[in-house]
Amino acid sequence: MSALAITAQWFLGIILILSSLGVIIAQRPIYASLSFLLSLIALAATYSELSAEFIAVMQILVYAGAILVIFVFVIVLFQDAHLKIGQYKAKSKPELLAIAITIFLAAFIFFARRFINHVPERAPLTEDFGSAQGLGEALYLNFFFPFEAIILLFLVAIIGSLYIAKKDKKDK
Repeated sequence: MSALAITAQWFLGIILILSSLGVIIAQRPIYASLSFLLSLIALAATYSELSAEFIAVMQILVYAGAILVIFVFVIVLFQDAHLKIGQYKAKSKPELLAIAITIFLAAFIFFARRFINHVPERAPLTEDFGSAQGLGEALYLNFFFPFEAIILLFLVAIIGSLYIAKKDKKDK
């Protein structure tokens, strides 16, 4: 792996970490969405750097295109709710926040020390690596059961959320 590729991966990783922190720290929801967009684009660039062009394009089309548009639509729809939330004082304790930050930094330092001098072994990639055909074969041949299990999990989550929403309407 060339020094330029390693530098690009570190650069994209730093952008991913900072933009992800921007999603969490941003005070306004639209700024959080823009940070989310930056993290999705950086993730797509990381996929492209790893020779998975199909997944990179799908990352941009599906997540940065469709999902982020839905997020922005919900933000616009509930913009008054955001202003009302700001009126309430947070009930979390500062000690818990300090503990969470300490654990995060300790984990980051642990993994940074472990991987700072790690040189990955590059096996030769197959011809269809990162293509739609290679991804389809991996999902439907090699990982068929986990793929179907995730679909079943999503189905159960959708049915559960519909049940909860219907139950709340009956209570009112």
